[in-house]
Amino acid sequence: MRAGSAEHEYAMVRAAELYYKDGLLQSEVADRLRVSRWKVGRLLEEARARGLVEITIHHPTSRRGDLESQLVDRFGCAEAVVVQSQDTSAATTALVAQASASYLTEMRPQPQSIGFSWGRTVAAIASALPDRAFIGADLLQLNGGAPSVDGTVDAASILRLVAAKSRQARTRLLPVPAIVSDRELARRLCYDHAIADTLKLATSCDVAVFSLGALSPGSVLVRSGALTDEEQLELQRSGAVGDVLGHYIDRSGRVVDLELDSRTIALALDQIGRIRHAIAVAVGAEKSEVTYAALYAGLCSVLITESAIAENVLGMSQT
Repeated sequence: MRAGSAEHEYAMVRAAELYYKDGLLQSEVADRLRVSRWKVGRLLEEARARGLVEITIHHPTSRRGDLESQLVDRFGCAEAVVVQSQDTSAATTALVAQASASYLTEMRPQPQSIGFSWGRTVAAIASALPDRAFIGADLLQLNGGAPSVDGTVDAASILRLVAAKSRQARTRLLPVPAIVSDRELARRLCYDHAIADTLKLATSCDVAVFSLGALSPGSVLVRSGALTDEEQLELQRSGAVGDVLGHYIDRSGRVVDLELDSRTIALALDQIGRIRHAIAVAVGAEKSEVTYAALYAGLCSVLITESAIAENVLGMSQT
C-alpha cells in the first residue's frame, strides 16, 4: 500500500470512518482492513495531520452516511454504502469498486461461498480486491455469459482474478449464454448436471455480488449480442427499466417479458431475494430506475452505489 496511492487514500479514510464514526477499537480496525495495529495508528495520525478528521470526515472518498441511513429507512434493506459521485464516470466506478471490495473483505465471518455476476462494474470490483481476499471460498457464477464481451469483463476472467487473489479458492462456472434462443433449450441446459449443480449451489451461497443493468444501447447484454435490438425495443415498450442477472424488470421489480425470462439462464429473482447478503452494485445515473426497482422489490439486502443514484432513488420514492 504505497503512500499517496489511491489504495492508501481509501485505507486512510476508511480507518478514520471505522475508528471515529463507527467507534471500533484500533485492533478491530486493523482486523477489518487486514493491516497491523501499528499501520492503523499511522493512518489515523495522517488523517488528523491532513485535516480530514474534525467532527466529520472531509474527503471526496468519504461515505455519505446521510444518504445511507435514508435508503435503509425508506426501503428496509439491511445496509447501504454510498460514496460521493466523482467528476468522471471512471473515477466514480473506481471508488464504488473500492468500497465494494472493502465491504466484502471486511465481512465477518468471512464468506465461504460467493456468487458473482459479470460485466464492467463487477470486473472493477475484482480488480480492487486485495491479495488474500478470501481463504478457502467457493466462487460461483450467478448467470450465464455472453457470446462476445470486452477483455476482462466476462465471468471466467472475473472468477479467475478473484481466485488468484485468494487462497485455496474453488471456482464454478456456468458455461452457457445468459439468454438462449428458445425456452426448451434453456430447460435442457438447466438440467445438465454441471449447470444444475452450479445453480443449486448459488441458491445457498453466503454472498451474491451483482451489478444492476440499465436498459440502454450501452448495456453489456445489448453490446455483447445477448439481447437483440428488437428485443430491447420490445422491453422498453413493456416498461422495463433494467435487469438483475439478466431478468428484465419494471419499476415495481416484476419481470416484464415471461417468454424472454424463460430463455434466461441465471439464479431466479425469488432466489436472489432469499440470499442473506445479496449485494447489488450500481454506477451511473442511468441505473437509478433499476436501482429503485431492486430496492422496492427486496431483490438486494445491501446496496453499494454513488450519491447521484442514491439521491435519484430517494426522489423517486416520494413520487
